[in-house]
Amino acid sequence: MNISNKLVDYTIVYDDRREVNSGKYEHKKAIIEKAIKVFKTDVESRDGKEVIIVYDWRKTHNGMEIILYAYEK
Repeated sequence: MNISNKLVDYTIVYDDRREVNSGKYEHKKAIIEKAIKVFKTDVESRDGKEVIIVYDWRKTHNGMEIILYAYEK
């Protein structure tokens, strides 16, 4: 993957809700989408620019770790 846009911000979100451990992808997807929405809103309001969010996630021992990157659009 080649991204030529400038990295504006990144964050790591940890979530240990029961839904993460349910094994259902729909639960994980809902948690990821909420984290993306909050992060995107925060970055765009702070920087005044529209951004593209790229993420990666992994299951940890007791929860879920989501790494979010915001690139300028």
